[in-house]
Amino acid sequence: MTSSLISARLSPTASSRLLVLAEAVVKAGEIARRSLRRRTSQEMLAKAPRDYQTEIDVAVERIIVDEMTKAFPDYAIQGEEAVGNRTAGPETPIIYIDPIDGTTNYAWGLPHFGMTIAIAEGGRLVAGVVYDAMQDELFSAERGGGAYLNGERIRCADVGDIENVLVGAGLPIPGQVKAVTEEVYFDAIKRLMANTAGVRRLGSAALSIAYVACGRLDGFFEDGLAVHDFGASALLVEEAGGIVTRFSGAAVDGKGDILAASKVLHPWLREGFLAKA
Repeated sequence: MTSSLISARLSPTASSRLLVLAEAVVKAGEIARRSLRRRTSQEMLAKAPRDYQTEIDVAVERIIVDEMTKAFPDYAIQGEEAVGNRTAGPETPIIYIDPIDGTTNYAWGLPHFGMTIAIAEGGRLVAGVVYDAMQDELFSAERGGGAYLNGERIRCADVGDIENVLVGAGLPIPGQVKAVTEEVYFDAIKRLMANTAGVRRLGSAALSIAYVACGRLDGFFEDGLAVHDFGASALLVEEAGGIVTRFSGAAVDGKGDILAASKVLHPWLREGFLAKA
């Protein structure tokens, strides 16, 4: 896809830097889309219990790293698969990459996974893209420039009626929940089941948080995430008028728990974690 076609799917004021991210993620997405199929256990690497890697995770990250290295030779790179990770000085921008967010979905042949690239400067996320290769949906945002989906401005939903909100939540594997007790976490999910229009577990935090930004979900929470997973999507939500914090309401400071929601829903979701904390 040419640069002009990609550019048309971003903000009218998008920087050349954001264009590079978008071009790289769309290019890598072609490989992931063509390679989707059910994989056997012998074809997967278990990095940890229930934490999988496929050969496409590595191939996709290699494509993105190569593009980032050419465009930003002095930037630090932190990819989930550590294909081309490198460090730099404390003031140097950092590129965060998650080549396949939702690897379990991908490894089982489920067509729902996200690909993300984000740039942080001075500890602050400033640009990011999230790509759904199966739906050909390109989410993008720059700090102060708004959030976009395929060239259209997006905003969080503004629904205050709890019975009419749809919320995404991660269903954790053993040991994943650390910010609160498992009892508090599962009580928060039960609270959603008892009061909202429904709970969704889609299998990709990056896409689920991006869905909050465009109003497909009203909120989302999960523990045990890293900047690779949520960085670009968190910026999308903030630029779409939403709020992203930890369960406690504190600022997100890296790996851990994430609570993303519209401004009207966020306080109610947060209360679900404070009840027994």
